[in-house]
Amino acid sequence: MNNAVMIVGEHVVVPSEMELIEAFKSPKINALPPYEIGNKLKDALSKAYYHLGYKVPETEEFIKLQIYLADFLTTEKAYQNVCIDEIVIAIRRGSDRQYGEFFGINPATITGWIKAYMDSESRRDGKIIQAKINTKDMPKTVPTPQEQWDEFVKRLKVLYSNFLNGINIQPIEAAFAFKVLHRSKIIKFDEVRRMSLKSHALTQIQTEIDPKNAFTMAEKRKMNIAYEALIVKGTEDDKVISRAMALGLIEWFSDLKAFGTSIDEAVNDDF
Repeated sequence: MNNAVMIVGEHVVVPSEMELIEAFKSPKINALPPYEIGNKLKDALSKAYYHLGYKVPETEEFIKLQIYLADFLTTEKAYQNVCIDEIVIAIRRGSDRQYGEFFGINPATITGWIKAYMDSESRRDGKIIQAKINTKDMPKTVPTPQEQWDEFVKRLKVLYSNFLNGINIQPIEAAFAFKVLHRSKIIKFDEVRRMSLKSHALTQIQTEIDPKNAFTMAEKRKMNIAYEALIVKGTEDDKVISRAMALGLIEWFSDLKAFGTSIDEAVNDDF
């Protein structure tokens, strides 16, 4: 299978891991002035509130939450050397409920997300991959296409297991998996089904970037620009196509579940 993937050692680096590797390049908490930490927290928290369907608190309460979290990050030794974009990822994944159920957004919830992220296997694995990249710990020979494919299928089984257990799959990773399966002619959706996915994706993204959801005038101006560009491109917008592929993977998983088909059966037989 000829797909553009990054190989570290014998491991195929998936998009969610690449996201962490990029986050590790961002400034550390102890290297940032308070206002920059505050800006990052404000943006991440605003998105979390919106994602969960909560109303952002009044300005004073919202600022108090940001100040508390900034103080938590800068005074706790365990977090002073953490990269700021890791905190953004922790908050986003927490709002996706990857770290269990919670009861409202509050300081304990957010710090719980950060702690859960720090203890997560995904961060540990990301650090291992980063270390291998930094030390150029790469094999002299590149894995064969079959070896890369086997690694992809292994990861696909994890994603399918997550789907069956109700665990959210990051859209960027779902889109990547769909693209590989579609190019490999394993997913064979017809034009009607593809257009339905694009239409569904367009509706989702229109809702997400609707200027009515802006919290500030500056944010509203940015969202207006993005919204107008989306309307012009419609279902051919890159973001819409990527989201449609992510939705397509979930539909494919639903088909597998309905027919009682395993991943091994699906990737080795016509479906």
